[in-house]
Amino acid sequence: MTYGLTRVGLCPRCNQPEFLFVHSNAETMEFCLRCIQHTLYQIDEPTPTTEDFPFVSTIPQCAGCLKPEYEDENTSRFKLLDAHLIDGTAVRVHKICMLSEGCEDCGNYYAHASNRGYGTYMKMYYNDSTHEPNMFSDWTRIDGEGRCSTCAEEYYESHGGESNFTYCDNCEDTVHNDETSTYRGSRYCTNCVQDNVYDCDECGTEVWSGNDHECDEEDSRSVIHSYGYKPNPIFFGTGTYHMGFELEVEARSASRFEGAQMAQDILGTHAYMKSDASLSDGFEIVTHPHTLEYYQGQFDWSVLNKLKRHGHRSWNTDTCGLHVHVSREAFGATISYDTSPRDILHMQAHQLRFMKLIYDNERQVSRIAGRSSNSYASFSDKGNLVPKVKHGHSRHGHCAAVNVENYNTLEIRVFKGSLRKERILSALEFVTASVEYTRNLKVTGSNTALSWLRFTAYVSNNSVTYPNLALIMSESFTNEQDPTDNDN
Repeated sequence: MTYGLTRVGLCPRCNQPEFLFVHSNAETMEFCLRCIQHTLYQIDEPTPTTEDFPFVSTIPQCAGCLKPEYEDENTSRFKLLDAHLIDGTAVRVHKICMLSEGCEDCGNYYAHASNRGYGTYMKMYYNDSTHEPNMFSDWTRIDGEGRCSTCAEEYYESHGGESNFTYCDNCEDTVHNDETSTYRGSRYCTNCVQDNVYDCDECGTEVWSGNDHECDEEDSRSVIHSYGYKPNPIFFGTGTYHMGFELEVEARSASRFEGAQMAQDILGTHAYMKSDASLSDGFEIVTHPHTLEYYQGQFDWSVLNKLKRHGHRSWNTDTCGLHVHVSREAFGATISYDTSPRDILHMQAHQLRFMKLIYDNERQVSRIAGRSSNSYASFSDKGNLVPKVKHGHSRHGHCAAVNVENYNTLEIRVFKGSLRKERILSALEFVTASVEYTRNLKVTGSNTALSWLRFTAYVSNNSVTYPNLALIMSESFTNEQDPTDNDN
C-alpha cells in the first residue's frame, strides 16, 4: 500500500471536505483520492477502501455526498446538520446536501444525494450504513411552497391530480393550470408572463423582457444583447496575457439603441454590447481580450468622443462603472489537471500580493479609480484575502473590489465609468502595473513592499510603459476630481 492517510481537511485542489492522502511514489501535497488518482498523478494501482484505513469509520460522514464532516476557524459550511430521508429516517448531512427549506406540509428538512460522486475512488466512502440514492426525497415547488415527494403526491391528489398542474420554466414553480398563460406556444405561470412580456412599440410583437428582438433587419435594438450573452472570445495582440473591459454607458439625451449601434459599428469584432439591469437607460460595452499594447496603440478610441457628442455619459452618473478583466495567465496560468502543486502555490502567492496591493491601499486606489467603495465594488474582504485566493471565499461575492468567481479571469471592479480615453487606459495600465510590480516582489511582515509610495515610484520609473496611469495619478492627487466634460 503506497497511500498514506494524513487527516480530514479541505482538499487544496477541489476545495471539498475530504480524507487527505499522500502517496509514496511522488512528492505530493495532501490531496483527496480523486485528485491524486485522476487529476495529478494517474496512479495505476487498486483504490484503497474503508477496510484499509479504519480511521475513516471513526469520522462522521454526510449521508448525502458521503464526505466527512469538517469545520475550522474559516469555514463551518461542512458541519453536519439534521435532515431526513424519504421514509422519515433521520440522517446528518452537510448544508449543501440538504434541501434549502423545510416541506410546507410535514415540516421536515430533507437530504439529497446530488453531490455524491460515483468514480472508483468512492470505494473509500461506502460502508454498511450508506443509503442508496433512491432513499432521498425529490423536491417540488407547488403553488409557491416547497414540498417533499410524499407531500407533493398528496397535494396533487387533493387538487384533482398532477395533470391539472404545469411547471413554469421561468420561476421553477408548479402551478394549477387555471393560473397559467401562454407565450409563444409554451405555458408559464400567469405572474411570470405579466411581469416579463411586453408588446414591442414598433411592431406589436410580444417580447420576453431581456430577450433579443428584431422587428426587421434594420432594427437597431438587436445590437444590445442580454446580460447573460457571452460569445467565444477573440484575442487581439500577442503577449503573455490579455485583458478585457466592461464600460457602462447611460443615454442622457439620445437613444441607447442608437448609441449601442454606433459603438458596435466603430468597434466591430473588438467588442459587443450588452444590457445591464443596474443602468437606468443604457448599455455596456464589453471588449474581447486585448493586450495592453494593442489598447495603447491600435484600439479605436474614437468611439468615446462620438458617444459623448451624441448625448451619452458615463463619469457624471451614479450608475456607471468600468470593470477590467485580467487573464489568470498573468499569474502563471489557470489551474488545470496537470498543474503541479508548486505552480499552484506560486500562482496563489502572486494573486495574494496583487490583491493586497489593492486592498491595503483602498483610499489611494479609490482616488485614481474615481469612486469610493460601494455595493458594486466592496473592499470588505480586506484582512481575509488568503481564503479568498485559495478557496474563493468573499463577503460580497462577485461584487467585491476584486472578483475571483470567474474561472479564467480576475475582475477588478473599482473604477468609475468614463468616456475619456486616458481614464480607461489608466485603469488597464493600473491592473497591468499591479500585476508586474507584484510578480517577483519579496514581502515580509516588516517591509513596506506593498506601500503606495513604493508602487507610485515603480509607476514613475516606468512612465513610458504606463503614461496614462502616471497622468491620472498626478491629476487625482492634485485636483478635487470634479467631473469634467472630458471625463464624461
